[in-house]
Amino acid sequence: MQYLHRKLTSNRSSFKTVHQVLLRQFYSTDKCYDAGQPTPSTHPQLLKEGEITPGITCDEYISRRKRLLELLPEQSVAIVAAAPVKMMTDVVPYNFRQDADYLYITGCQQPGGIAVLGHDFGLCMFMPEATPQDITWQGQIAGIDAATEFFKADQSYPISKLHKALLQTMLHSKISPYENILSAKVEYECRMRGAQRMAFNPVVGGGLNGSVIHYSRNDQKVKDGDLVLMDVGCELHGYVSDLTRTWPPCGSFSDVHKELYDLVVETNKECIELCKPGASIQHVHNYSVNKLFRGLKEIGILKDNRLHSYHQLNPTSIGHYLGMDVHDCSKIGYDRTLKPGVVITIEPGVYIPTNFNCAERYQGIGIRIEDEVLITESGYEVLTGSLPKEINHIETLLNNHSYGGTFASSL
Repeated sequence: MQYLHRKLTSNRSSFKTVHQVLLRQFYSTDKCYDAGQPTPSTHPQLLKEGEITPGITCDEYISRRKRLLELLPEQSVAIVAAAPVKMMTDVVPYNFRQDADYLYITGCQQPGGIAVLGHDFGLCMFMPEATPQDITWQGQIAGIDAATEFFKADQSYPISKLHKALLQTMLHSKISPYENILSAKVEYECRMRGAQRMAFNPVVGGGLNGSVIHYSRNDQKVKDGDLVLMDVGCELHGYVSDLTRTWPPCGSFSDVHKELYDLVVETNKECIELCKPGASIQHVHNYSVNKLFRGLKEIGILKDNRLHSYHQLNPTSIGHYLGMDVHDCSKIGYDRTLKPGVVITIEPGVYIPTNFNCAERYQGIGIRIEDEVLITESGYEVLTGSLPKEINHIETLLNNHSYGGTFASSL
């Protein structure tokens, strides 16, 4: 203590600085601002006032963003994701190193965020949301307040506000209705959100290509007024996803499309209601066959009572098990009773060949709506429930989304 006293009193300015820090830390009632990383108030030995990271000021980060914006074409955005946490075991992480691009424009040193930079809205940061348990185990993290107050983003939102992968692709389809571009777009969106790989080659079928169940060429332009069917899945840490949506890139379902789509979405919802412990995929499948068979007869597409005719329009099962493989696993029968914790798909569809004996207006149409369903103790949980499938929701999304306006208006 005497040595420390001599060192401090030998330099009045040093003593004054340390004295102020001690007062601020121990005697002030104001809580030091915690941004999930060192700040001038929590680590004055590292950062000077006005710095976001040691030696780099807020003004420098803002300047970097401006220079990047100057390089961006009009009506384009830059999307940069923070590096993910890589785990050594289930609870032990490797040392984290931030993605260099994300750190360069934001100064944020934590995982879990996405930065979007555009001419109309500047820097928008989507920030992770921590639970009390997360804070107990990992400490404080920077949220939406830190994004604007400390990192000086123009806008900030919780990461949950960021639209899902496939949803971004649906929006993109209105301006780029090409199967190959939509396939690339959905893979990009999945990987930007942390997916390690695609679970299978995306099925992106426009118009009559949608009636080919495992269509894989993805090399045609979607004609104006046609539907596009997208079946997609990605993989994370050994587990895969699988979902399908069908929509009109032009923004509106035709009357013929609505007639068939209503039947498929009703079947989807009614079959999901049947998912519970004790049921089986086979039981749900049998229900779907009866539902679709009756509906297709009422519409006038099926003209007889032969199941052979129906199976020409839908030769697939209502769903399958989903886990570490897309069909996980093929050796487990569909008549096995479902138990809590099991995940299955529910994917009714109608695939009308161009040579099928029905009115020409129905020929060449393919529609599938696929959801992932978790069996719970009390019933089910739709894991893909956030992605719209009702006609009015899809049309509202496609027609009211702002492509040239502010970023916030699309949230």
